[in-house]
Amino acid sequence: MAETAKNWPIQRAPKRIELLGDKTKRPESAQHIIEFPGGAIELSRLENGDYWAHIICNMEQFADGDGDGLTSARGQVVDGRIDRVFPGGVETIERANEITQVAVLIRSSKGKGAA
Repeated sequence: MAETAKNWPIQRAPKRIELLGDKTKRPESAQHIIEFPGGAIELSRLENGDYWAHIICNMEQFADGDGDGLTSARGQVVDGRIDRVFPGGVETIERANEITQVAVLIRSSKGKGAA
């Protein structure tokens, strides 16, 4: 069964950043980036309340710096999977080693863009 990021009822859970998407409750940036050696995870909130989530693999173009004097290790995707609800189960991503970026658009049932 797939787990969600909210399932951390243990004391030693990793640090969690909760985005509310509502400036009236708490001001927050519309973009968040987590960088790690070999890549980054980027989350951007759209004006309608949807979120684009990107997983980015640093290829050679990033290894020498990004113009601000920052450098990052080059990364390579070595495997991948997708968890599906229907028909259910985990599927391997074919040719995962050719991936440089994965992006998904997420809409909350509470969001303004919700149907």
